[in-house]
Amino acid sequence: MTVLCFVFSHFFICRVKQEYRDGAKNFVETARRSVNRDLIICPCKKCLNHRYHPTKIVYEHLVINGMDPTYINWVFHGESPKTSTPNENNSKSLNTFRMFRDAFISDDFNVEPENEMRDEDLTTKVEDVETHLHDGCAKYTKLSAIVVLYKPKATHGLSDKGFDELLRILRDMLQENNVLPESLYSTKKLLKVFDLGYDKIHACINDCFLFRKELEHHEECPTCHESRWKVNEKTKHIYNGVPAKVLRFFPIIPRFKRMFKAPNIAKDLTCHSTHTSKDGKIRQLVDSPAWETIDDTWPCCASDPCNLRIRLAAYGFNPFRNLNSTHSTWPVVLVTCNLPPWKCMSKENLMLTLLIPRPKQPGNDIDVYLQPLIEDLIELWDAGVEVYDASKNSTFNLKAVLMWTINDFLAYGNLAGCYVKGKYACPACGLKTCSQRLKFSKKNVYMGHRHKDGTPVNNVVGEMIEKMEGIATDGSTTITKDALVQVVGKEHRGRV
Repeated sequence: MTVLCFVFSHFFICRVKQEYRDGAKNFVETARRSVNRDLIICPCKKCLNHRYHPTKIVYEHLVINGMDPTYINWVFHGESPKTSTPNENNSKSLNTFRMFRDAFISDDFNVEPENEMRDEDLTTKVEDVETHLHDGCAKYTKLSAIVVLYKPKATHGLSDKGFDELLRILRDMLQENNVLPESLYSTKKLLKVFDLGYDKIHACINDCFLFRKELEHHEECPTCHESRWKVNEKTKHIYNGVPAKVLRFFPIIPRFKRMFKAPNIAKDLTCHSTHTSKDGKIRQLVDSPAWETIDDTWPCCASDPCNLRIRLAAYGFNPFRNLNSTHSTWPVVLVTCNLPPWKCMSKENLMLTLLIPRPKQPGNDIDVYLQPLIEDLIELWDAGVEVYDASKNSTFNLKAVLMWTINDFLAYGNLAGCYVKGKYACPACGLKTCSQRLKFSKKNVYMGHRHKDGTPVNNVVGEMIEKMEGIATDGSTTITKDALVQVVGKEHRGRV
């Protein structure tokens, strides 16, 4: 089809330019003549060759949504089938373009095309993502170059001043008409489209309350009456507007929606439904008894493979790489169990939801900081949210269930609200914990911790003796005293 002016490299021409619109018009007219009817299949990013529309609507979709970058051989529009692969030089730009597409798909699925055409902000962003770095550069666009340069800054901790200097050097090396940003500020402004944002919630200095909802406008804590704002310890001066403690909450619902907007991730989130263990061994989380228990107890959760199973991990750390506990910041991370085992624990799939402020660890007051996260989890469990699935090009009601927590024993006690030390330290036994206090060492020992049913130890030993009665033994199983060698001193162990 020589009349078709689209080629793979033109996917990144800005859709608001006349060159793109003329190409889209020629494409639609040629496709209509080849099929000899007014209704043609739409190859835009939303329809994905699944829906038929009049030629006028297809033209609008191509201008508003853009053509599907994976649709290269136009077999549905009159082109003969052939084997074709994308140009390797465009692979980075294509990946960045898909990332932009996933970030900018609107959550409102009934947006009018006329309203989208008037969106000047969208027009500017499309120009940024589809503009080549400079004339003759087919490998990088403005956005893909920024993503490649910003990654080492985030990974290796390049300073802001150093990044500005790097941009100035690169701009000087490239052609004069390059569109590389001049500073870090311009770079962050362009990358803002991918940012899902977070909420800053003021907290009581003593971890009593979060200043939200009905307490949003309070100036002091209703329990301890401490000021909401930072106070000078010496002069007692109150710095109004400067919060004493700030909780950073990253809402999980927009992030789950973003995951389903990426077709490849949306497919991975449902791959567990096709996995079956043939030998009864646990190879994936879907083979675990806990997964089966959830399916049997709540069939509504198992009815749709898109429903999410989540693990919650919480643990404190010192961000200054010191081994002392004078400063402790607690991140709360969610792990999506629907993903394959080799992906669910990868760094890019770990979802930071809360950043509990320093310097003290929250301890048993961690439930105060978990409130906004629990509210989102309850919403996902009770009513669910409407989500667009890019792999199926349809919407569905997403629900989620929290199945496990990942933490050490002390953090388990904080999260579960149970005893993990002292007389009743066993969470499983509870008040039936078999413990004894040593008189001189002032420590608790748990001699019968393996007997969860509370059976006395003497009864267990008696049963063992009864089983051994009548069994003949000889001296071959006895260890003589000569075989026991006591080694004293460090030199015998190679430590001196």
